[in-house]
Parts: sequence; C-alpha cells; structure tokens
Amino acid sequence: MAPDVATPPPHSKRVQAWVYAIMNPLIESLGREIRLLSEGNLSWRSYSRRCEYIRPIREYIESSQWPNYEDFIGDQLNARFREHLTRHDHQVSEVESAAARLFIGLTDSNEFQKQVEDSLERYVSAARAKPQYPDLGTTSDLAKVVAEYLINRTSVLPGHYMTHNFWEDYRGHFEHYHNPPSFQELDQAAAALNDTSKGLLADLEDHRHYFCVTYDIPAAPIPIEKSFSADAYLV
Repeated sequence: MAPDVATPPPHSKRVQAWVYAIMNPLIESLGREIRLLSEGNLSWRSYSRRCEYIRPIREYIESSQWPNYEDFIGDQLNARFREHLTRHDHQVSEVESAAARLFIGLTDSNEFQKQVEDSLERYVSAARAKPQYPDLGTTSDLAKVVAEYLINRTSVLPGHYMTHNFWEDYRGHFEHYHNPPSFQELDQAAAALNDTSKGLLADLEDHRHYFCVTYDIPAAPIPIEKSFSADAYLV
C-alpha cells in the first residue's frame, strides 16, 4: 500500500511546478492586493459588482496551471493552506457584497443625489468659461461614477479621464461620506481581508523557502543563454 504522504525527491519537477506556477503568482498577486487594500483602493467596479484587481485565489493563476493548483492544495505537504485560501476567497466576496450594498445605498440616497446635482450644476456653470471641460451627462449617470470613486477612495484621476476636472474641483464635497456609519461595514470587511492576505503572503513565502531548501530548487526559473542549451530556462 502506498504511504499517505509521499516525499518528493530532490529537484522534484512537481515541487517546482508548485513553486513556479502556483506560489510565485500568488505571492506577486497578494503583494499587489495588500498594496491596494492599504491605500483603500478596492478597484471595485459598479458594472460588474466585482473588484478588478482583488480576486479569488484561482483567478491569480493561469488557467493552464489549474491542474497544478488542484495538485498543490490536494497534497498533504500543503494541507495547511486549504482553510486559509478558502477564507481569503470568502472575504473577497464579503468585500464585494459590502461595496455593492454601499453603492446602492449611495445612489438611492436623495441627499447624495442632491449633492451630485448641485456639484454638476456648478461644474456646468464653470464649463462655460472653460471649454476644455467635457459634458458629463445626467445627474444619475454621474452619481454612479462618484459613488464608485468614493468606494475606491479615489483621490486623483488621470488627466485623460472625462471626470478629471470635475473630481479635482468637487471631490472635497463628498469626503464626508467616508465617515461612519456609511463606510463602516465596507471598511471592516476590507480590513479583515487585508489581515488574511498578509498572513497568507507570509505563509506562502515561508513555504516557498522551505521547498527551495528542502528540494534544492531555485525560487524562480533561471534564464540561461540559449546558445548553451536548447532549453530557455534552467530548472
């Protein structure tokens, strides 16, 4: 009978696949995720009701490598990650749901709609003397954009955005919406995800180091001169 846990041999290709195709992409993606969360930028989009750059774990991995991902989480050597990965994905869903509820609450609010309408009227009045100010459409359309900016704590927009001038001039009129209780649920969900992602990142980095030392493999494929080898990478 085969043992429950088989110890891979030195230079194991299977362990290399875990490191290169699974752990390295996750470490890179979680690092970006943590930076976004620390800035308050959820990259949440109203049209999809999802975060654009904060994703479930599987979506950080190339689809062609999903079999290696299933192998990674299914092996006892990596068993401690199963619950952690599941918790991360659950908390991503919690953040997206909280953002969607906040978006609906803002855009359905008469007070918020009036604030957008007043700011748009001032913008249109100023635009008469500033022809470079583009038409921003209706109050309803702009309210959705402003709500998304608030959810993502957008401070500065690139100059080519149509709403660049509006947001630069009137962003301060909406900052009070960040105060409790309106953002409390979303902020708590984002903080919980940030803690989970930080812990997961540290565990993955430690686990990668363990694999590299134990199985004598580099932490990433090493490029070599093609003139010396038919292979693009030394693995």
